[in-house]
Amino acid sequence: MWSNKIIRYTIISVLSIIVLVYLAMVLTSIDTYYPGTIINGKDYGFKSPAYVENAMYENPADFKFEIKFRDKTEVLSGDRIGYNIDYRSYLDQIKREQNPFLWVSTFWNKPYTIDRYINVDYKMLSFELDRLKEMDESSMVEPENPKIVVNKDNVVEAVDENPGTLIENPAALKARIQEIIKSGGNSIDVEEEGFYREAEYKIDSDRVVRCVKLCNKISSLNIIYLYGDTELPITSEQLFSTIRIADNYNATVSLNKVRAVVESFSRLHDTFEKPRTFKTHGGKKITVIQGDYGWKIDTEKETEALYNDIIHYNNVTRTPVFEVSGYTYDEETKDDIGNFYAEVDIENQHMYIYKNNKVVLDSDVVTGNVNLRRATPSGIYSVDYKQSPAVLRGDDYESHVTYWMPFNGGIGFHDATWRGAFGGQIYIGGGSHGCVNMPYSKAQELYGIIEEGMPVIVY
Repeated sequence: MWSNKIIRYTIISVLSIIVLVYLAMVLTSIDTYYPGTIINGKDYGFKSPAYVENAMYENPADFKFEIKFRDKTEVLSGDRIGYNIDYRSYLDQIKREQNPFLWVSTFWNKPYTIDRYINVDYKMLSFELDRLKEMDESSMVEPENPKIVVNKDNVVEAVDENPGTLIENPAALKARIQEIIKSGGNSIDVEEEGFYREAEYKIDSDRVVRCVKLCNKISSLNIIYLYGDTELPITSEQLFSTIRIADNYNATVSLNKVRAVVESFSRLHDTFEKPRTFKTHGGKKITVIQGDYGWKIDTEKETEALYNDIIHYNNVTRTPVFEVSGYTYDEETKDDIGNFYAEVDIENQHMYIYKNNKVVLDSDVVTGNVNLRRATPSGIYSVDYKQSPAVLRGDDYESHVTYWMPFNGGIGFHDATWRGAFGGQIYIGGGSHGCVNMPYSKAQELYGIIEEGMPVIVY
């Protein structure tokens, strides 16, 4: 057994060691953290605040702030906007809370978690932002309201136009960027943050939706024009083009726009007074210009008629109001002569009736007196009517005929029983007042074949 003296010395020695260790730790903890001090997950025991600050240092140039504009993403470097991080105030606060004489409390102290104190120089930030094209007010584009269009499926719809790049309040955006950086963020989406000026209307705005609905009601109308037996529809695009849409999406049918559609339709489809290429009985191709035959819409009257159809939402198949009507019409070739027509060859003093591309009647004739300047006018005409019998009157004559078939005012086909011969060169000095004289039997046969409105080509 140990003596009491040995035990006493042992106790004193142990206590002395403990005191010395305690005092050593006190001295050490005056300028450094307690042993085992955990800050942000790392042990910084026996480290000074200055050491920890240096260990936590982040180079401002390594910080990048991303700005997502609508057209482009820009990046700002921390060293150009006065970016810096201050941990020192937090680190000093921790050190102040650690009493050197209570260093042993480290064994039950919890780890420290500190935030970065981030600062940014607003003037430097503002300068860098002002250098960006996207922040240049002169380069910003105003947003556009939705556009009402007819899509490829002939359906009217509203489509978003240019959303623009106009930043409503650049100063507020700058302040928001500074706020995000100071809170530890490294990016901003300018659109999501709501800094762009928005268009007054969206595609789902009530006014836009109502406008689209009305436009579809009009553009989907089934309005078909009849050129003879040929059906020519007014297209969805043409119907849509008659609508005037105001800035507030108030939609109305415009009489002037309807007139523009009728005029355009007339230019595209009418044949009146337009040159035609015609293949004669002899096989020669000629151009026929003169005459009063063809199709010609009465623009003013048809404008009124179409306008009324549209505003009353009429689905209709009808003949438009024509000034002049042809006999037939082929949409693909724009041919209005067809395969049933009369042909008068002045040079050869002969006429033909074609039906289904075959000659069903031909005859020698006598046309207008050339020497007396009564030559039968060339051109393309239509049969006005037919009459039997008839009396033909002029300034110096009165002729009774059995078959009268006019096609150019007072000029037409008729029998001429007073003539003993037809064809040849009779017409040069002994021709008619302009009519096409025919033998009685041929005129009779023609009278049974010819129809009102059919084309007559004279050349």
